[in-house]
Amino acid sequence: MISARRERLIVAFMLAGYVLLALAFSLGPIFEGPDEIEHYRFIRALVQTRALPDPRTRERAQYHQAPLYYLLAAPLALLNDDSDFASIDGRINPFYPYQLGIPGNDNKNLYVHTRAEDFPYAASGTARAVHLSRLLSVALGTCTVLVSLRIFRLLWPDRPDRRLLALAIVAFTPQFLYLSGTINNDNLLYLLTTLTLFLLLRQWRERFTARGAIVLGLVLGAALLTKVNAAFLIFPVGLTMALDRRAWRYAPILLVVIIAMAGWWYIRNLVLYGDLTAVRVLLDTWKTETIRPGALALDVGLSRLPYAYQTYWARFGQGAVPVAQPIYVFFDGLTIISALGVALWWARRLPHPLPPSPLRREGEPGGQNSPLHHSGEGPGVRRKEVLLLLVFGLSWLAALIYYASTAWSGNQGRYLLPGIAAWGALISLGLDQWTPRRLRAPVTLGFVLILATVAAIAVFGYFLPSYRASLVTDVPERALSLQYGDVAQLVGLSPSMPKARPGDLIRITLYWRALRPAQTSLLAYLHSANSDVVKRDSLPGTGNLLSTDWRPGQTWAEHYVVVIPPDASPQNVYPLLAGLYDPAATQNLPAANVDGKPVDPVIGRIAISGPAQPFTPDYKLGEGIGLAQPRLQREGDRLQVCMRWLSLAPVSSDYQVFVHVLVSGRQEPFAQADFQPQKGRYPTGAWSPGEAVNDCAALDVSGLPVSGWRVALGLYDLDSQQRLPVRDTNGNLLADNRVLVEASR
Repeated sequence: MISARRERLIVAFMLAGYVLLALAFSLGPIFEGPDEIEHYRFIRALVQTRALPDPRTRERAQYHQAPLYYLLAAPLALLNDDSDFASIDGRINPFYPYQLGIPGNDNKNLYVHTRAEDFPYAASGTARAVHLSRLLSVALGTCTVLVSLRIFRLLWPDRPDRRLLALAIVAFTPQFLYLSGTINNDNLLYLLTTLTLFLLLRQWRERFTARGAIVLGLVLGAALLTKVNAAFLIFPVGLTMALDRRAWRYAPILLVVIIAMAGWWYIRNLVLYGDLTAVRVLLDTWKTETIRPGALALDVGLSRLPYAYQTYWARFGQGAVPVAQPIYVFFDGLTIISALGVALWWARRLPHPLPPSPLRREGEPGGQNSPLHHSGEGPGVRRKEVLLLLVFGLSWLAALIYYASTAWSGNQGRYLLPGIAAWGALISLGLDQWTPRRLRAPVTLGFVLILATVAAIAVFGYFLPSYRASLVTDVPERALSLQYGDVAQLVGLSPSMPKARPGDLIRITLYWRALRPAQTSLLAYLHSANSDVVKRDSLPGTGNLLSTDWRPGQTWAEHYVVVIPPDASPQNVYPLLAGLYDPAATQNLPAANVDGKPVDPVIGRIAISGPAQPFTPDYKLGEGIGLAQPRLQREGDRLQVCMRWLSLAPVSSDYQVFVHVLVSGRQEPFAQADFQPQKGRYPTGAWSPGEAVNDCAALDVSGLPVSGWRVALGLYDLDSQQRLPVRDTNGNLLADNRVLVEASR
């Protein structure tokens, strides 16, 4: 059992954790939140014009939104001079987005950010204003958590474990924390919808009064004055009124207060734009946003729900910053187990309930001899309250489906978050069905710690690093020493030789050192020579470090995500080129070696491997290469020797193949050939384990007798002239480190 004192300590921990994590999210770069720059533009317009902006004046703006959130945020904007806003507004990252589904910092930033935006924001009034305005969102989110706590205490006055678990779900949902650190009217909506749920539950527990109807009307009116999708509250509010006749007499009061609170804005829209919500005005100025004009594209909307579900839990920065797959698997499991638990809870309270839970002892709620097993009611929470929680949550699912079926940008999980208190309560209820009584306290504490840890990993392990140039934390596999102009040096590459197959996704890391800040904004490039197998261009630091902000001696690593084209020709090697490009001068910066001599910026090579085709080789050369029995084919004066090699393990050297035609009684080879496999296009150092490499050598054997000859072949190192040792299938070392093939074969 969790004592009252311990519960207070845990609640204090969760509230402090929530505030700290939300503040950490708020430290992210400005305008990377969903439509954040447009929400800030609305606030600016209010401050500058002292009037609501006209949604017809700007494409893709948020000027159609209801004004309450912006009116609350406007006083904070008055505290700062954001005269640098215009310069930031047009500073779009030309290489965004890149591989949205992959965690990392490879051009996840929609905007280009300068050092002037760094804490304490002294050099940018806009950055200062944005971060100050984000504090309002943190405060609103904190209030949402506190109201959620009131809801859970109302539902479970005698079950601290349930209410603590529900509170942890609310406080430590990463996406909720993230949005609490951005400028967005959703944050006020979340507070007002959560407050609505509290009022509905409380009035069910107590009784409807005129005063209660007025308070509920004020909250609903404020919600409708915050965001249009607050209209989906009609479903839970309607259910509450319909199931309680005591509330019917107060319905007119409720409607009058709502209309008095929010009606003026909707009437204004109708008069000015001929549209109650002004949403149609937005779509008129943003023609490409509508999925299917004049119709609801339900098939499209439903197909987009998996992405929306993922963004409900953790997907940041316009959807460009995911977290690791195990985190999503954790939330998937949490969702499935909870949903099954809620279904089980409900089924046990039907007129013909299911058998008692094996996890409950006799006499426990839901146990064999428990009166609750037969009555259909549990302590604290009642069936109609669970129904309200379900309808409340599903109302926002309906909103999500509607928006995902209407607008291309509508498949965002944040449209589910107005129901976060209901989701938290349902998840807690569902998990509780699988928890034995003696384990309630440890399971609850365990989940609180796990959820807090996951949230901390999300912000510190994924979100914030996505908008920073990577520090050099390891030693490059290949050391380099190339200098570009007098501004930077390329000092390393990892891996030393990238290998991939067509369609693969790989990471290539370049290690840089700045010599001084550049005069102009430079671009970094990583290309494969004579092909488009690798073609990456970016601002330095994979979009996160402008060359004009470099400091002498500063080092960073660029982790490039490279997708190999599916039609890339396998078993080929291409030189890799890397350097800096000056868009103003439309030319690459010259590269020089350590001696200052101009050189081509070749930093290594990339191998495009063939498919794995393992087989049992007849011979083993060294430790990394196998060989099937070679085949000989003679046609007149031409002898063809065909070899099927197998990569057993990576090798670091590009070995030479030797093929010698030996005639009895003659010391020197009658004919010979020395070459790298596939005419040098695919040397042994490029091979990948499991890969089979076929190659044939043609020799001129004019004058070679019909019999009495054989072929010797093997591999050797060109620098040392040492042959690789050759062993047969029994492990026996072959003489002269060569494979002998008789002419009769």
